[in-house]
Amino acid sequence: MQIKAEIKGEQAEEYLYEFVNANRGLTIYEFSERVRWNAEDVYNTVKRLEEDVLIRINESEEGDELKRKVYPVGWKDLLPEDVKKSFFGKRL
Repeated sequence: MQIKAEIKGEQAEEYLYEFVNANRGLTIYEFSERVRWNAEDVYNTVKRLEEDVLIRINESEEGDELKRKVYPVGWKDLLPEDVKKSFFGKRL
């Protein structure tokens, strides 16, 4: 595993995106523990991936806590609209 100092910028986004794909439904804190990054760095990277519409965050209450779980966006949602229509017609 690479150490955090070696992973920056776009490389960090790619690494975390792949990690999210392999570990769906974890919280930002859980991701930070598993990749051994600062929770703030994970949060900032997750927000950039969310802005790029590559991942989504689901919020839910568990007890008295608000949990934000991170999931990758489905592959069909990543396709351009014209491609979706040509492949799937009106089924989507």
